Amino acid sequence: MNKAVVREKIVQFIERLIQPESSSQAIALSFSLGTLIAILPTPGFGIFIGLLLILVFRMLNKIAMVLAITMWNPLLQLPVYYASYWLGSVLLNRSAPTVIEESWITLLTRHTQAFLVGNSVLAALISVFSYIMVVQLVSYYRKRRAIAEIIRIYQVRSEKAQSA
Repeated sequence: MNKAVVREKIVQFIERLIQPESSSQAIALSFSLGTLIAILPTPGFGIFIGLLLILVFRMLNKIAMVLAITMWNPLLQLPVYYASYWLGSVLLNRSAPTVIEESWITLLTRHTQAFLVGNSVLAALISVFSYIMVVQLVSYYRKRRAIAEIIRIYQVRSEKAQSA
């Protein structure tokens, strides 16, 4: 594919994403919920949870939700999961055991608790940040597009006036 075709496909995708019937807040909420679902440890079930939310809450933007869920692929999730465990360990004030005398179930429970606490906090923070970012981006894009449309209409009117 040449660059013009790829660019046109991207523009069409963005146009569908920010469809006029969806508010900036609905698009941002959908993306934020998709991000939250993708970051929380729901191995393989994230897309189904997202689709269920889309069916229940009709105001959600389908494209934004699915985009967010698919964007957070395992390569992006690995650093988040590592940071989740670290943050959970800090919040729970736990350090790695120096002598492993505890049973494996106790160790598993301690590490799982640290991961889940850190992941919950981190997922919430990233989701809130993504909401703010997407609201700003969609609003900016819509304003830019509206200004371009006004300029185009003005140019057409001025050309008609000059030709008359």
